[in-house]
Amino acid sequence: MNILFLLKSLDTGGLEVVTSVLANKFVSEKHGVWIFSFLQGTNTIAHRLDKRVKLVTGKEYKANRENVMRLRGILTENHIDVIVNQWGLPLVPILTARRSAKGLDVNIISVYHNAPSFNGRIQSIDIKLMECENPLKRLALMGQRCLYKEATSHAMRYIYEKSNRFLVLSDCYKEEFREFIGIRDTRKLGVMTNPVTIDNKGFVYRSEEKRKEIIYVGRLDFVQKRVYRVIDTWNYLEEQFFDWSLTIVGDGEDRKNLESHTKALGLTRVNFKGFQDPVDYYKRASLLVLTSDFEGFPLVLAEAMSFGVIPVVYHSFAAVEDIIEDRKDGILIPYSSQGFPAKSMASAMAALMKDHEKLQCMAEAAIKKSQKFDIDSIYNRWIKILSKD
Repeated sequence: MNILFLLKSLDTGGLEVVTSVLANKFVSEKHGVWIFSFLQGTNTIAHRLDKRVKLVTGKEYKANRENVMRLRGILTENHIDVIVNQWGLPLVPILTARRSAKGLDVNIISVYHNAPSFNGRIQSIDIKLMECENPLKRLALMGQRCLYKEATSHAMRYIYEKSNRFLVLSDCYKEEFREFIGIRDTRKLGVMTNPVTIDNKGFVYRSEEKRKEIIYVGRLDFVQKRVYRVIDTWNYLEEQFFDWSLTIVGDGEDRKNLESHTKALGLTRVNFKGFQDPVDYYKRASLLVLTSDFEGFPLVLAEAMSFGVIPVVYHSFAAVEDIIEDRKDGILIPYSSQGFPAKSMASAMAALMKDHEKLQCMAEAAIKKSQKFDIDSIYNRWIKILSKD
């Protein structure tokens, strides 16, 4: 089978890394694999790709004639069977794919890598609403939110209609997607989770090699990740657990604010490491914390679990239950409409930090659960979907 993955950019990000892992797996199983990226990007994933994966970049992020003709040439010359549109929103990729594949026997599968009815732009408006006390400004913001949500719904419905198959990240998102875009016929709607993108072959869990270390791994931003909540949670723990530490692996626009927040709280065992390969941190850490306001299907959880790191996660997105069974292979902190429950999260973590036997038991369960998301399992699921189309 000949498969082409369609990307906006080759910049290093979760979606792009997932694509590189899938592309490498497909090509290792003797499929022909191409990646068409509209933009080159600055921190490219190209070095992650198997040399047998053919990489092509377009001209601007537009559904223009040059991109359409370039993509059509790849489709016809290489007898591409399926386009996997990794950008299930916005419109540019599906428009380009449809125009390029016109008259050809090519199936288009679009994948949406987030919760269907929620995203960063909607959350940004929600934040402004929380901070706004002026009635007229609040009314304007509420109108803006409604318009953006409606535009997103229409765009997503168009992409669904123009795709042969549309995939969401979890079964729990299927009904949300159906309601959000307003469709009755869901025969084209399917589910595909993301694979673990870090190879842990050769890793052997040994509890004595784990440090008393809590980690956060990911982007440092306010709108989605809310990493200041990790700091606030640690604020309840640092004095009580003098031999534990918190390590922040990642970077982003909120880093300076987070460092200032840490300093203002007088915390001394918080280490900011910037962008790093997280493997060494996964190997040594005991706990991972995620306090986002929304997520789709975060890669970091299954990746950390595969190294015996126990995730402690704010239950702000439905798909987390696909990854974690509460108190067995991780801890889920119930969502609160009254504000983030930092004290409750700290209490749950403290109970685990005091119980070495429980830590070891949950770490082993986390490793076992992560195997559900290994690349071989996800590849087999992709083959079943592709053989139906």
